[in-house]
Amino acid sequence: MAIITKRTCFFPLFFIIFFIVGCGQPPLKGNVTFEDGSPLTSGMVVFDNGASMSRAPIQSDGTFIVGTNKEKDGISPGTYRVYITGAIEMLDNPSGRFPAPSRPLIHSKYSSADTSGLSVTIDKSMSEWNITVEPPK
Repeated sequence: MAIITKRTCFFPLFFIIFFIVGCGQPPLKGNVTFEDGSPLTSGMVVFDNGASMSRAPIQSDGTFIVGTNKEKDGISPGTYRVYITGAIEMLDNPSGRFPAPSRPLIHSKYSSADTSGLSVTIDKSMSEWNITVEPPK
């Protein structure tokens, strides 16, 4: 007859937790640029695999990082449809009217996963992915 103690229950649990936490995905980094190499200066890159979504704000130099809350909390491996939201420039609003006027910085097709044409398959070794966008038409 086997005797189960707290110690014998702890070790398998420890290894399961170590495997899950210790084998995380590194953050995914990238740049969003126009065809001429200039950066997209605002917006949010959204990764959607149908079951979950990950988001990354676009910095003023065009860079983004998915997964920065803790070490190795990057995006899970899988295939994602990608789109960009909030890529607008706020215009001067001397009249004070609401909402303030704005203009899009990228082509409208990038605002939806159905029309962006962007997708990526993330694997465990992937740490960088760059996006090229078109200006509005």
